[in-house]
Amino acid sequence: MGGIVSTPPTHKFPLPTMETSDYVRPSKLLLNVTIENSLGAVQVLMWPEDTVDDLVKAALVIYHKEKRRPLLKDTDPKCYDLHYSPYSLQSLKPNEKLKNLGSRNFFLCSKPPASLF
Repeated sequence: MGGIVSTPPTHKFPLPTMETSDYVRPSKLLLNVTIENSLGAVQVLMWPEDTVDDLVKAALVIYHKEKRRPLLKDTDPKCYDLHYSPYSLQSLKPNEKLKNLGSRNFFLCSKPPASLF
């Protein structure tokens, strides 16, 4: 009974480091988005290559799907800006990649009425 079991190698040792080209990035990012006037953050699982615009869309869909309160007046992603915090005046660029942001916690607030058009 028993014998030698051979399995194909799955990892090279030593494991790749950030300096080598074989560095393995996480497959997805877990991001927290707090929506204006909401009590808790919405957790969103996104690819690192996705953009800020994709994150806004996904956060709004999850907020609506989970039937969170208060209800949003508008579910159009173009009506919202994503910020690092509620105290940050500058919004993030919609075409910026999530992997380049340096944070996993964000604040989503509605745009002022004058900037919608």
